[in-house]
Amino acid sequence: MARHIKSIILVLLIAMVIALVGASIFVIHTISEVPAQRINRFDKSKSIEVSRSKIDSDVYINRTDLYDYWLFTESELSFDEYIDLLVSRDKVSKYQKGFLTKDEIELPRVALNECEKSSCYQRRVLFGEMPSVFWKGLIGIEDSRFLNHFGVDLKSIFRALATDIVELRLAQGGSTLTQQLVKNLFYSNEKSFKRKIKEMIVAIYIETKFSKEEILTSYFNEVFWGSFNGVRIKGLYSASLFYFGKKPNEVDPFEAAILIGLLKGPYYYNPLSHLDRLKLRSKVVFNKLVDMNLFSKSADRVWEDSDWEKWLIDLKTRSLSDRYRPLIYISREQEDSGISSYEQYILVKSSISVLSGLKKKYKEEDIAIKMVMGNLKNKQYFSYYSKWERDKIKAISAERNSVGSALKPIYYTLMTYLGLKWSDEVESKEITLNLNSGEWSPRESHKVEDEYVTISRALQESLNRPLVRLARDYGFDKIEKLTLDYIPSLQVPLAQYPSQLLGSIELSTYELFEVYKRILKRECDEVRSGKKSWEDTMLYVLGDPTKTTIKRIVSKNLKDLNFFGKTGTSNNGYDNWFVFYDGWNLGVIWTGIDSKRSGDGLRLYGSTTSFKVFQQFLLTRGRRMGELNCEKSGDLIR
Repeated sequence: MARHIKSIILVLLIAMVIALVGASIFVIHTISEVPAQRINRFDKSKSIEVSRSKIDSDVYINRTDLYDYWLFTESELSFDEYIDLLVSRDKVSKYQKGFLTKDEIELPRVALNECEKSSCYQRRVLFGEMPSVFWKGLIGIEDSRFLNHFGVDLKSIFRALATDIVELRLAQGGSTLTQQLVKNLFYSNEKSFKRKIKEMIVAIYIETKFSKEEILTSYFNEVFWGSFNGVRIKGLYSASLFYFGKKPNEVDPFEAAILIGLLKGPYYYNPLSHLDRLKLRSKVVFNKLVDMNLFSKSADRVWEDSDWEKWLIDLKTRSLSDRYRPLIYISREQEDSGISSYEQYILVKSSISVLSGLKKKYKEEDIAIKMVMGNLKNKQYFSYYSKWERDKIKAISAERNSVGSALKPIYYTLMTYLGLKWSDEVESKEITLNLNSGEWSPRESHKVEDEYVTISRALQESLNRPLVRLARDYGFDKIEKLTLDYIPSLQVPLAQYPSQLLGSIELSTYELFEVYKRILKRECDEVRSGKKSWEDTMLYVLGDPTKTTIKRIVSKNLKDLNFFGKTGTSNNGYDNWFVFYDGWNLGVIWTGIDSKRSGDGLRLYGSTTSFKVFQQFLLTRGRRMGELNCEKSGDLIR
């Protein structure tokens, strides 16, 4: 009997040892599979080193544009403080809904968006930059024993466990702030005992590795605060920005109560869909913060219905208008782009604005925009693709679209190297070529009354027949040889595929950018060497917007300015281009459909799509127009 009892005890001891060993292995494995070093990422977000922007003197800046840009910069001043500083230094003056610059001003750098997802914003801030009402209030509302426990709160766990047993499900979690942080960083929202145990193990481990201050800092930088219009909001800075259009240190007490209340359930208390829930929750939080003496009830009032209504209108305006999307995009870009971050912001903003209008008109079409733009004094360029979820590099560099008339300046310029003069005249009447595939007669998009037109007019009006006639007269083989040096993908012999002269050739946005970059360099080399005069360049011929294909749509503010621009439209409006050079930057903008096409076509043109993006950019970018001449351009291209 005694031996039997000893055997049972031995078995129990072995089982306990096995259980302890198994538990130890489970604990070690749980800790090892978690990248705990992420907790230590509590430094302030870095700025984008290449993004410092300058605003020229004597230009008008829209207040909303400048304010929104300011929210995403590294500056610790408030916007009003910054403007007051500029006014006191006689740098700017307030004018209408914006500012007039009296002198060149420099903007702070844009802070780097640290969220790993494409449609998301996260900006980490230091503990000392967080108003104490947030972390004190969060502790008081969510985890009153945070400063004393070791990662888990046994009292809360037993209370939650009792509730779970009664309801026979995981009704309450009893989670501490440390556990919530662990769940946000490393685990999903799945409710299971195994996940809960892992969460507790890692929470205890985290408490042994990091201070309470570091844990709170990481919490406020990593916690999910909801989403608007598909944009995920991560961290306190992002929440302050999206919900109130402010930096955290500018949020008032009741707004702080709203943000703390939202953490309980960002979707459940979403103000756009469940405002009544959020109202009740915010008042409860606010009253508790008053009880904690974080602020006084007499000094800081609770919102009335009119305040909620005003906020909701403002919130809808900001959250549903894609207002911050351009800044989210540029804050992720770290490439040395050759154009300033403010110009990037305005360019993307213009793109989103034009695209939004097109999508309202063509609801069933999958319209997109691609852009490449660069300052020609270096090899860097800025690129943008409106479909953030797709591979931008592939879309910009590898995916080709029919260029339409966007290539005509290239062909005309190549023929000037064969002796063509812009003042020469050419017949505009019909022309028929006998090809191996049969007879081919190009058509015009509009009626030309004159029997003869100058070469410059033929290019300015983007006529088809004169170009084909000139190519035939100068020799398709000669044009082909010159063109292949710039466009290796040209289908040969050109004499059998002359429609390529009119744009039936496909290039990627980046390829077209490079073609123009090379031809501009050659043009200005010719001017500097004395082989050509400035008036003999395509930059000069297409430099007057009142004479080209954009003359009916160009803004009054731009009609008296000179900039090179060429539209292109192909495939019944599915491919729409605008190529420009403004004395500072060369750019190529494509607007169209790069997915499945219905075949019915769109009533779109380069002048009504891609040019609009450029025009909005030019009017609001905060820079004066560059000088359109080869002396200036030559310096930039070298």
